[in-house]
Amino acid sequence: MTMVIDGIHPFNFGMIADGGQAFRWNLQADGKYIGVVKNYVFEICQKDNKLIIDSNGGNNETEFIKEYLDLYRDYNKIEEEMMKFEELLPVVNYSSGYRILFQDPWETTISFIISANNHIRNIKKTIENICRAYGEPIEFKGEFYYTFPTPEILAGVSEDELKLTKCGYRAKYIIETAKIIASGHVDIYNFNNISTEEMRKKLLMLPGVGRKVADCILLYSMRKFDAFPIDVWIQRILEHIYFSDNRVSLTKLQKFAEDRFGEIAGFVQQYLFYYARNCWQA
Repeated sequence: MTMVIDGIHPFNFGMIADGGQAFRWNLQADGKYIGVVKNYVFEICQKDNKLIIDSNGGNNETEFIKEYLDLYRDYNKIEEEMMKFEELLPVVNYSSGYRILFQDPWETTISFIISANNHIRNIKKTIENICRAYGEPIEFKGEFYYTFPTPEILAGVSEDELKLTKCGYRAKYIIETAKIIASGHVDIYNFNNISTEEMRKKLLMLPGVGRKVADCILLYSMRKFDAFPIDVWIQRILEHIYFSDNRVSLTKLQKFAEDRFGEIAGFVQQYLFYYARNCWQA
């Protein structure tokens, strides 16, 4: 099925797909992106403010992809809020068009366990290996793509088997987390009526999930927009802008960002991350 979505602004899909929040989007030679989301394969081409989207589905995925791409949210308003902070003007101008995807909590959890102390190229390769080994095949335009395997499937895999996907020492964390989630001991899908802090506590019970990974899961799959993940890029740029390049503890940086930006902290983090990683020099 092909769908056309017009009049989206601000929106830059290349920025979103390569921005470090999702790992299953790949740029093609013709400038389109192909990605697997749940049981769908999507091919997305952006022309100005228009999206042309092909998929393997019938008529059920239009609302799904709009929710996934966060198209119902007014990012003009969010950017206006961010620009009230004078120091963020160059950040917003550079990163305008970024959006926070609404991803699956299970896939996001495992993806960011894999992401710890890792590079994006390796993360993408490992996730693809896991999907090819344990996911379900989907045919799209003569090629096969693979779904992300369920918790039940990964809970039944041995460490030695899983290490063949090049996930290394993270295999133990992935399998133990899969067992916990498959058993229902931690319900990662019951997040709507739970505070960010309470949901974070649940996520921190999972092997391989620390504060930064938990905040990524909260922000990218649970719409907890007050979460503010801090990695090395965010640490450096916060220290540069607000602390005269002096080293500051992660705890202090976390509290500073959450207090300063409040309910839009997660949006600020994403714009800062994209700006720091692609434009800014320490």
